[in-house]
Amino acid sequence: MDCRYLENNPQHWHPNHNVVVKEIENVNKIKMALFFNHTMNFQNYGEKSKRKSELVIEIKKFFEELGIKYDLLPQEVRLVESSITTETAR
Repeated sequence: MDCRYLENNPQHWHPNHNVVVKEIENVNKIKMALFFNHTMNFQNYGEKSKRKSELVIEIKKFFEELGIKYDLLPQEVRLVESSITTETAR
């Protein structure tokens, strides 16, 4: 896998990343794992989540360049109606 994003952002990622092929299913599905280390404190959850999201977007772009399409699984969405009543002054 192309690891340019990780290598071009050394301020965010340590250079010791690794890609592992976990399983091949039905000759047309590969399960892989990407192991990487942030250069920041693990307790900074907000920044860690932001970096991880950026990495996922870069991986998606890389696969699209290779002609590999990925569709997200359906996700549950909950909508809650909130009725706010306001009293008008007389």
